[in-house]
Amino acid sequence: MAETIKLEGLRELDMRLASLDKKVGFKVLRSSLMEASKPMFLLAKQNANATGVRGFDAGATAAAMGRWTKKITERRTVLFLGPKNKQKKALNLWNQKHGGNTKRLQHFHLVEFGSIKGPAQPFLRPAFDTTKLTVARSFGKILGRQIDKAAGRR
Repeated sequence: MAETIKLEGLRELDMRLASLDKKVGFKVLRSSLMEASKPMFLLAKQNANATGVRGFDAGATAAAMGRWTKKITERRTVLFLGPKNKQKKALNLWNQKHGGNTKRLQHFHLVEFGSIKGPAQPFLRPAFDTTKLTVARSFGKILGRQIDKAAGRR
């Protein structure tokens, strides 16, 4: 289901962002995305910690949550929220509980969408649905503040 969110002033922010040095612009965009997405990330972690799917450690799932950005093109950066495969804290929790020497946690999709071991217990989608408007609205304000801060350093 597609949803439209109208945000004012993004075109102006995009022009101001383009006026910065490319590396500085990416850092500004990345830090703005990370700051704006923090409420979504924290809620997803809280939801993951509350899941109780048989066979999966909720604490390890929550500990393995991460956020990162990837530069797709010169003008497009994507924020990812979800499992980071090599989270030391999560792997330690998992290995202590289940024994062995697991190197990666790859069960997020089984908890989110369900498996033969148990029904779906979504934790990412509810966090997204609950916080998407807040994140979208705060992103513009944060980006403007970060651009002003970076422009002042030049």
